[in-house]
Amino acid sequence: MRGLLTEMKNIRFAISALEESSIVVILDNNGFFIDANSNFFLTSKLKRNDIIGQPFYLPHSRGNTESVFHHICNEIKDGKVWRGETRHSAGDGGEYWLRSTVIPVGDSTEDPGRLVVVSTEITNSKAAEMASSRQIQEMQYIRKALDESSIVAITDQRGIITSVNRKFCEISQYSPDELIGGTHRKISSSFHSKAFFKEMWRTIRSGRIWRGEVKNRAKDGSDYWMHTTIVPFMNESGKPYQFISIRTDITQRVQAETALTDALRNDFRRTVQHMQNGVFKMVSTRAGELQFVFCEGKLARQLNLTTEQVYGKRPHDLFDIETADKLTAHCHRAFAGESVNVEIENDEAFYYCSLSPIIEGGRVVEVVGSMVDITERKKAEEQIRYLAHYDSLTNLPNRTLFYQELSEVLQKAKVDKERIGIMFVDLDRFKNINDTFGHSTGDALLQAVARRLASCLRPGDSVSRLGGDEFAIFMPGINRRGVANIAHEIIVKVSESVMLGHLEAYITPSIGICMYPDDGSDVESLLKSADAAMYLAKDKGKSNFQFYTKGLSYSVAYKVKLESDLRKALEQEQFTLHYQPQMNILTGQLVGMEALIRWQHPELGTISPEQFIPIAEETGLIVRIGEWVFQTACRQAMEWQRAGHSDLSMAVNLSLRQFMQSNLVQMLTDILQSTGLSAKHLQLEISESMAMDANHTLRTLNGIKGLGVNVSMDDFGTGYSSLSYLSQFPIDKLKIDQSFLSNGSPRNKAIVKTIIDMANNLEIAVMAEGVESQSHVDFLKGLTCHEAQGYYFSEPLATVEAEAFIQRYKKVM
Repeated sequence: MRGLLTEMKNIRFAISALEESSIVVILDNNGFFIDANSNFFLTSKLKRNDIIGQPFYLPHSRGNTESVFHHICNEIKDGKVWRGETRHSAGDGGEYWLRSTVIPVGDSTEDPGRLVVVSTEITNSKAAEMASSRQIQEMQYIRKALDESSIVAITDQRGIITSVNRKFCEISQYSPDELIGGTHRKISSSFHSKAFFKEMWRTIRSGRIWRGEVKNRAKDGSDYWMHTTIVPFMNESGKPYQFISIRTDITQRVQAETALTDALRNDFRRTVQHMQNGVFKMVSTRAGELQFVFCEGKLARQLNLTTEQVYGKRPHDLFDIETADKLTAHCHRAFAGESVNVEIENDEAFYYCSLSPIIEGGRVVEVVGSMVDITERKKAEEQIRYLAHYDSLTNLPNRTLFYQELSEVLQKAKVDKERIGIMFVDLDRFKNINDTFGHSTGDALLQAVARRLASCLRPGDSVSRLGGDEFAIFMPGINRRGVANIAHEIIVKVSESVMLGHLEAYITPSIGICMYPDDGSDVESLLKSADAAMYLAKDKGKSNFQFYTKGLSYSVAYKVKLESDLRKALEQEQFTLHYQPQMNILTGQLVGMEALIRWQHPELGTISPEQFIPIAEETGLIVRIGEWVFQTACRQAMEWQRAGHSDLSMAVNLSLRQFMQSNLVQMLTDILQSTGLSAKHLQLEISESMAMDANHTLRTLNGIKGLGVNVSMDDFGTGYSSLSYLSQFPIDKLKIDQSFLSNGSPRNKAIVKTIIDMANNLEIAVMAEGVESQSHVDFLKGLTCHEAQGYYFSEPLATVEAEAFIQRYKKVM
């Protein structure tokens, strides 16, 4: 009896929890409202009298018609439960989305008696989902508009072409295969000087947009002219990682200008009337007033600016003041003997004009101009500029634009002797919210925080999202007290609860503050100071702000200490290797071990590779450390082989810095000779990023393969490599990144299957990383993936534990 009472009590608690956390509606078996809980009325903005006795689909339906409800009834008539998402109208005219479960309740499946509808509001996540879909569609439209309107090429930071569109191939007469992987030297006409291109590269490598006219040569030897705009895309460090060039064919315009020069003394009106662009002539009166005396061409007719309509008129008679002033100023430069190019805007359209002075008897007698419509190109450039400089989630300036704007403000502040406040804002425990409630909830929270940050600032201040949950703010013309007041207001506003559907979320900011010029003179040093102050705010309990003071940067000091101690760690034998088993999941055989480095610091304890490997890479210490890892791992593998485990292989990770060393192959040769390990039992693991320099990679891998060493591509599917590299490079094995198994979504499972099928077709072995359950093993077996490693088999083991593990599998081996 006591057990029954306890069970009833637990049921009441469960029902009470359901009542508090969910929307609950009770219907009769015909779908008419019987009752609903308070959460329903709070969400629907309806009153009880609006719904009781009404069909479920009537009071608040939007897109949920009677036929949809009958479909639900058919689904549950056999006692089944229906689940789905539905959209509804609220009583105040708004709308909301529900994720619902309809449960039949009754004595029999023939007469369910009641229907219980338990729902969760998902309005925010649906809005984020639809916004994401719109953004993807917008990107597709932009891409299509670019492909249809412009000649586009993408190059990496070294000038290697990585993508070209159809129009680029058509005008150059080269195929994509002939262009991609090479440089623009293939289409060089040798017309421009080295100084011309040197200035172009200086501009775009500094993060600025370059515009100019370039003469190129097609495959058949013919020349063509392009008006080119190159937009740099910046990484999180503010360095360009690729360049997008948008080109317009101006060959006809240049040819027209050449033809015009030859025909200036003749009546050429009939000639230019058939040209696509507009051609005009202007003269300067004795009073210095500019007048049109000629304007023809198809573009001129479209704009109603033919000779009959413009003759004797000034620019101010034809265009708005801003456009007329701009055109007049550039025409005066042309009348001074200078060839000038200018972009003008008129009636929401953009035109590119070239102005050439015509000189007779040592003086300019008139100016000849040509005009081409570049509206579509300008729209595409603006879209690309926005995407390159603004965060798509919050619509705030991104890191790139923040650096540019703060640099400009600093230049002005130096002249005006002005102080600037800089804030680095980090959200406390944001990762917990992301991990617990999902990325859509996290994204909605970031959007709310962005709005609150912006609302706290003064006119002229700027807030940017640097990435993740990090924001940066600069405030010109302010003192410490003013910055402190704004920081306090930010903490108060951001810390207020945020309603995300039925979830009442709380987040707090930690803020680091520095002042220009006290704490730095450039963007990098100021952000570093603000970042250090932010970490102090974290150390002091979070949800507060701290000013930077000299010698504050504990995190910087910690990094310096790690770098200093790292230089001594090898000599003092502070490094050890752990070994993670690699298994054949079909036979149960142990096939190898992967060597993983650990640092046991005498003062700081165990330091994770994630902390010291980046420092080792940055300082170059990774080369010596990596050589020690190879030497130790090969020696250990040889000891195990002498103990009877003759087929056991050893896998060692190769860093990018090591891979770029010219003596890598000789180093491996020396280690194999000194340890006695056969090359076939050594497995080198490289990352996809090493494949970016295809020529060096191929040369190095061929040298490694010449020794007989096997090569694996680690973390495959997450990096930059092109599928074509798999056919070019001598890769023996692909290691599927653990993220595809840890997030076992249908999409990730499809990716895993695709990688395995592709590898099998290329006769490349496959190993899956991150195997943590029997279900992972069963899934991989079904895809004929033979090898795997992960915590399901064993965590990385110290040498003694690794030897015990090997002994347990000795019978199988």
